[in-house]
Amino acid sequence: MTANKKDQVLSIGIIGVGLLGRAIGGQFMARPDANVTAITDVSDAARDEGGDALAVPDASRYADYEAMLDHEALDGVVITTPHELHYAQVSSALDRGLHVLCEKPLVLEVEQAVELRDCAAEADLVLMVGYQRHQDSAFLRARERYGADGPEIDWVTAEITQPWLESFSGSWRTSTDLSGGGFLVDTGRHVVDALLWVTGLNPVTVTAEMTYWDEGVDERANIYVEFESGATADISVFGDAPAVREALHIWDEDGAVYVEGRGWGGRSLTTIDAEGTEYTPLLDCDAERNKAEAFMDCIETGENPPATPTDAIRVTAVVEAAYGSAKVGERVEVDLPENARY
Repeated sequence: MTANKKDQVLSIGIIGVGLLGRAIGGQFMARPDANVTAITDVSDAARDEGGDALAVPDASRYADYEAMLDHEALDGVVITTPHELHYAQVSSALDRGLHVLCEKPLVLEVEQAVELRDCAAEADLVLMVGYQRHQDSAFLRARERYGADGPEIDWVTAEITQPWLESFSGSWRTSTDLSGGGFLVDTGRHVVDALLWVTGLNPVTVTAEMTYWDEGVDERANIYVEFESGATADISVFGDAPAVREALHIWDEDGAVYVEGRGWGGRSLTTIDAEGTEYTPLLDCDAERNKAEAFMDCIETGENPPATPTDAIRVTAVVEAAYGSAKVGERVEVDLPENARY
């Protein structure tokens, strides 16, 4: 990936300036090498609030994202819109030679994720996915354990809870036309991503059961995953809980790793040795980058993004299989392309 000059100030456009779009836009505005020069949102109120918050001139506030891409001299875009819109918006940005930071999920189908990955690679553009756990020091340290010479993994559990229905019922997140599903396709896929990325395991089959709040909108999912190595994982996600809690527990031939946390802050790390003794490693939380910092570093140095399109392909394959399994009531194979295996 070709690097840009570090002293160049890059122009960033934001597609979708709700709470998340404004927050990430603020991260860019805090940097001397980036400037949010244009925004787009279908909501008049969001454009007004986002434009004011990010000091974007009225003339550079668009209702249509294609108009923004056509009329603004941008270097990159941030996409924080409903899931179903990502494919078309990422494609349009890449076609115009722009670097892209897209919030999760990158897309809802494996084939689309593969297409976007290959398109970005061919054009030598950064395509980063907004999985923030790839920048969390607890998850990073856990992942270091399972490199080429790491212990063999036996069993994994992962879970997350959230008052998701209370927060989002009536919003686009509970509309299958825009979200593509329910809690699993939204918040739940974060723990699927973390599990796959930290362990490096390649999924083979999935068996899933779901409870639905509305047609196609799952509030609870229990997923059993079998991997090539023989390891297995139990994933549970629950979107009608009173609080956010997250846990990833990995048991291997040398002991275990526990990554846990509450709310949306950082996560803690505990390791357990073969004798059952627990340790709490020191974590360099100050070295963690936010999404804008990581995105800019990738553009300026040519490094790979913390969360790549290949990571997105892997997560999408498992989530697709989970919905398919829950629909037919039996185990299904994971459609994981060979070039998306770790």
